[in-house]
Amino acid sequence: MSSSSPEMRWDPYSLTLDADFTTFWKQRLSAKQRKLLLVIGRGFDIRTLETVRRLHSLGADMSVWQLVFDNGLGDSPKRSELTEANHEGLLKLVPAEKILSVPIEIGGPAGAAVTPRNTKASLDRAAKDLEFDDIIVNISAMPRMVALTTVSVLLFRLDKLCSDGGPSVNLHVTTSESVSADLEASKGSLRDSVTFVLGFSGHLEEQTTQTWPRVWFPVLGEGQRERLHLIQEHVNPEEICPVIPFPTRKPRRGDEIIGEHRDTLFDDFQVEPANILLASEYNPFEAYRQIYTAMEQYKRALKPMGGCKLFVSPLSSKLLSIGVLLACYDHKYGNGSTDGFDVGIPYVETAVYGDPEQNVETAKYELHSMWIRGEWEKPIGTAKLAVEPAR
Repeated sequence: MSSSSPEMRWDPYSLTLDADFTTFWKQRLSAKQRKLLLVIGRGFDIRTLETVRRLHSLGADMSVWQLVFDNGLGDSPKRSELTEANHEGLLKLVPAEKILSVPIEIGGPAGAAVTPRNTKASLDRAAKDLEFDDIIVNISAMPRMVALTTVSVLLFRLDKLCSDGGPSVNLHVTTSESVSADLEASKGSLRDSVTFVLGFSGHLEEQTTQTWPRVWFPVLGEGQRERLHLIQEHVNPEEICPVIPFPTRKPRRGDEIIGEHRDTLFDDFQVEPANILLASEYNPFEAYRQIYTAMEQYKRALKPMGGCKLFVSPLSSKLLSIGVLLACYDHKYGNGSTDGFDVGIPYVETAVYGDPEQNVETAKYELHSMWIRGEWEKPIGTAKLAVEPAR
C-alpha cells in the first residue's frame, strides 16, 4: 500500500482459528474476571452451540441473548425439531435465568427493510446497558441479514460508547465455518426484493448523485444465480467486479464458482475477465484488505467525476461476509471515509428455508474467532460516528 493510502483499522488484526480457540479464551478468562455476553441465534444449524460449548468447557460465566426469528410462515417439523434440540442443549450449558430471548420479525413486504430495522430495534430494547467486558456474536445460526446488522449495530454502538468517554468493550465475532455445511443448510426459496444492511444503502436512490458511476462487488459462492440477477437489476451498476474465493481449501473451488455462473457473469452482465478479484476463503481480514483496497482504487479513480457509489454483496460464506462488512464499515466510518462517497451492502434474503441436509456424524467445521474491537485499538474519534446507522 502506498504512503498516501488511508490507515486501515483492521491491519494488523486478531484472528483465532479452531485449534487455538481454547488457548485464546483460557488466557483471557484467567487474566481477570470477565463479564461476558454471548449473542446467538435460535436456529436449526448443527453448528449453533459450538461457541457456547467451548466457552462453557472453560468455566466462563456468561449471559446470553438468544435472537429468535419469526418470518410469519412457521417452520417445518424437521426444522422445529432441530431448533428445539439446540435450545434444549443451550439450557444444559447456561442457566435459564441468564438467557434473554430477543424476538426479531424478519422478511416483510417487498422493498421494505424490515429485517435490518427490526434487528436493530430488538437489540436496542435488549441493550439497556452494555456493561460487559466482552461481547461475542456467534453468527453460525443467524440469517445473513440479521448477522451483519447485529455486528454492525453493536460495533457502532461500542465505538460510540468509547468515543464518548465510556469503556472500551471488546467485540468478537465467531462462526463455525464449513462450505459443505453451508450448502446443506441453505436450501429454500428467496424473496423477490433487495434489502440493504442498515446504514449501508449506498445512497442508491439519492437524486443529486444519480449521475455518479455505480460499482458492484458481488462476493460469490455456489448457487447464487438468482440473487445475482435480482441485485444487478436493482443496483444497475456501470461496473461489476466479481470477487471469487481464493485461496480455498478445495483447490478448484474458485474455478468451479466461475464455471457455474459463467453465463450470468460473461453473457448477461458482460463482465470483463480482468475485473475478477480474489479474496481469501478462510481469512476474513485478508478478504477485508483485498475488498477495501479495490474499493479505494475506484474511489480515487472516479473522484474527478465527483464521486461514485460502491456496493458489495456478501453471497459467499459468513466468514467472507464479515470481511465484506468490515471493508464497508471502515470506508464509511474509518480513516478512509471522505465526503462524496458512500457504500452499500445489498442482499436478497431467504424467504422460506428448506429442510437442512446436514449430517451431525460426518460434519466437519472449523471455529473462527475474530476480535474486531476493544483493548488492542487506539480510541475511535467522534467526528465520523456522529450519525447512527439508520438508512
